[in-house]
Amino acid sequence: MEIGQAMKAAVDYIYGIPKFSKKCSLDNTRELLNRLDNPGTNTQIIHVAGTNGKGSVCTFLEGIIRANGHKVGTFVSPHLVTMNERIRINGVPVDDESFLEDYNRVRRVSEEMAANGFCHPSFFEFLFGMAMLAFEKNKVDYIILETGLGGRLDATNVVNPKLCVITSVGLDHTDILGDTIEAIASEKAGIIKENVPLVFWNKNDGAAKVITDKAKALNAPIYACAKEDLSHIVKNDKNIDFSINNGYYDNVNFSVKSKGFYQAENASLAIMAAKVLGLNNLENIRKGLLTTSWSGRMQELERNMILDGAHNEDGIARFIETVSQDEVSKRYMLFSAVKDKHYEAMIQKLCESKLFEGFILVPLQDERGLSVDLMEKEFAKYQQENIISMENMSQAIFEACMLRDEGYTIYIAGSLYLAGEVLALRA
Repeated sequence: MEIGQAMKAAVDYIYGIPKFSKKCSLDNTRELLNRLDNPGTNTQIIHVAGTNGKGSVCTFLEGIIRANGHKVGTFVSPHLVTMNERIRINGVPVDDESFLEDYNRVRRVSEEMAANGFCHPSFFEFLFGMAMLAFEKNKVDYIILETGLGGRLDATNVVNPKLCVITSVGLDHTDILGDTIEAIASEKAGIIKENVPLVFWNKNDGAAKVITDKAKALNAPIYACAKEDLSHIVKNDKNIDFSINNGYYDNVNFSVKSKGFYQAENASLAIMAAKVLGLNNLENIRKGLLTTSWSGRMQELERNMILDGAHNEDGIARFIETVSQDEVSKRYMLFSAVKDKHYEAMIQKLCESKLFEGFILVPLQDERGLSVDLMEKEFAKYQQENIISMENMSQAIFEACMLRDEGYTIYIAGSLYLAGEVLALRA
């Protein structure tokens, strides 16, 4: 079987796992890693949880570690176009050959576990096992692990990290994690380990109290980052420039290659994490930030067409904050969402922002995708005109390009699945 066919078969198998597997216990994940000979055990691990910004923080920190001359493996989710994106070595997704090698080993072990009465690893656990194999094989110095959902019961929570990071906490996955900020924060705080330093984003809200209380109970040193620490946040060509002023940096300037103002906050978490890890060289930190880009986060696809991964209420709020500071007079938005998100609140925020003259609505290919009918009904509560519905992504992008040619700047947001479909269409 040629490698292309083998990859398709492997990806199809992994996507099919939820059909015959359930969320397994952490003991089951430990059994998986044990049968894989505990890859990555002797590597310095950074464990990252949170509602928004996890992937960005992981990517910024990855860049800083690389700029300091170290080899780093990073496990993130979801992927946007190819499954390989979830497992990176020094910022580069693993190639198909390596992916298949690790897939075959994890599949053999998974099937042995199922035959021995254990739970077959879930979709996420299967990929986590593959990632740890890839990191061991490539002899990385650091491993960065992004939680998939929550933290306390996440498969990645079986590791013994050198550092824990919790990004901004907001309402998301409320059917699983709880319907209050405090409940969700408690799940995220589940990654905190005894005596292991914690870097977290402090909003001075109920989430912050839950997180700090848990850290204090476990004697975990706390390093808080807050919006008040940031100043002089300015968009400069394709970069965001900002200053940090806290107990560790005295109005020190940094830049990130992004159009998203919110990335200053995510970068500040990565900068603090680097300091706690002992990677203090300012030149290397600046180099690491400026040589890092994160696909689908205020990404300029082409002239006057910007793609963002905002996919929940908090993310849309940050997206609106950034768009409102763009010096643009005419805006249209291409929107889609999944039906298990709080899409009603997202749509309300977008319409009430009055930033967009109109909206292009399109269904996602994923079974979780929200129907155009439901989107139309929700938008109709706030906006009666300039709602354009399309049957598929190709039509939606064509319409967006036509509007752009009429002088509109096009923004695309609402779901990471949307971001993935747009990028796949352009590949």
